[in-house]
Amino acid sequence: MLDDRRGTSPGVKFKDAELIGIPVIVVVGKALENGNVEIRVRKSGEKSEITVAGAVDAIAALLPTLP
Repeated sequence: MLDDRRGTSPGVKFKDAELIGIPVIVVVGKALENGNVEIRVRKSGEKSEITVAGAVDAIAALLPTLP
């Protein structure tokens, strides 16, 4: 799911993702300047910064561990 609402703060978007139960959140923010994105796992609260090129593989590796 892509949350591209304009005029909505990131905090509201993160809160909504939590309420909906999105298991993995990919944050494209300031880290993109260095070629990275942040991956957050909802259940554990774990955050990691991954290269854009490796993001799909990192998310695919997480999926079998999610409920």
